[in-house]
Amino acid sequence: MIFRIIFKSLLYFFSIVLFSKKLFINDISDDIYLNKSFKDNIINSSLIFQNNTCISTNEKIYWKNQTDLEIEKSIEEVKNNKLLGISFENCFDFYKRENPKVSLIITVYNQGYYLKSLYSHILKQELKDIEIIFVDDASTDDSPLIINKLMEKDKRIIYLKNDINRQQFYSINYGVLNSKGEYILSIDADDFLLNNILIKAYETAKAYDLDILQFYMLSGMTLWETMKYKSGIICNNENIRNIYYYGLTRNLPDKLIRRTIFIKAINFMDKKLYNEDYHIHTDDTAFFGIIRFANSYGFLEQIGYFYNQAPNRGQKENITKDKISIINRDIKSLFNIMKYFILQSDNSIIEKNNIPYRFFIEHAKKKLKNGMKYLTKDFDFYIEVLNLYLDCPFFTKEKKQIFKKMKQKIIIKKRYYF
Repeated sequence: MIFRIIFKSLLYFFSIVLFSKKLFINDISDDIYLNKSFKDNIINSSLIFQNNTCISTNEKIYWKNQTDLEIEKSIEEVKNNKLLGISFENCFDFYKRENPKVSLIITVYNQGYYLKSLYSHILKQELKDIEIIFVDDASTDDSPLIINKLMEKDKRIIYLKNDINRQQFYSINYGVLNSKGEYILSIDADDFLLNNILIKAYETAKAYDLDILQFYMLSGMTLWETMKYKSGIICNNENIRNIYYYGLTRNLPDKLIRRTIFIKAINFMDKKLYNEDYHIHTDDTAFFGIIRFANSYGFLEQIGYFYNQAPNRGQKENITKDKISIINRDIKSLFNIMKYFILQSDNSIIEKNNIPYRFFIEHAKKKLKNGMKYLTKDFDFYIEVLNLYLDCPFFTKEKKQIFKKMKQKIIIKKRYYF
């Protein structure tokens, strides 16, 4: 009797372990779309050789004299941030070069309060051969005044201003198209750089001839979404795409990106994306193009960026007439991106399911569900996009059923509204 109980307990234990492992794998992607080798790569945090085109990630990428992640130093630097002052010593020695090593693209909208802090961290960077491009998205605060004062002292600063508020996606592309740097780093105006990251990232990217170099991001006092890939180089475009497909990284501010790659990505995208209707999920949309042209991707185990949980981020608002207009604009933006993804994705199972489908599930479905009662227009456009998804042969019947239900709700809403 005792042995039977022990046997059943062991059997139960192993079944739980196996089931948990299956859940972990399925959580990354549907089994049917994820080959075994890539599952193993994710779980083991390393990439195997594939046709001698992929370098193992077991070998770490280091910047010279790097010792550790420097998380304690990073946290201390964040804590002391308010004590930083802007020192213009030797600032007159800076000059705008024709071919800077890095172009910093800083998008600004009513964030004048943060600009001096951000700039003081840029001044602390050892890499001086840079250009600093502020893209002002029609701010109504003192941001223009502050930027112009900084320009008087630092000739590396370039000031671009949108005629109307066009949101971040347009602003970043506007900055990139007017840049001259070898590499691009996109920065939010209320964040800042840490640990002398510019020279570390640039010299490492150059040493390994990387199209993209990613480093760690600090959010609050914790690391942002610790990556499953810890270090190494991926130099096979298919594997670089897999990074995006399975949601392992889609941020822009924690990556140094070769400018020529960024430009190719912009040219690849639908030019209609540059208007104000395409303003949310900037990183998802931009990175979708970037991974198409990148052939080398490295991970540097170094904290280099602080994501500031500013008060205006994620702030809830009362539903007013203006807010209803914003909800409609946001949903229209999501469906524009959905249409872009479904039309521009490669004609393959793996890409259709891990970009258009995942984007719909992770973002559009919830947003549309919560905002359905506030919809006042664009019903036919939403139906058109959902029809594109329904016509895609790579989606299963179960997935198409989700699109059908959403389409039916929009049809009912349209009848009710009119």
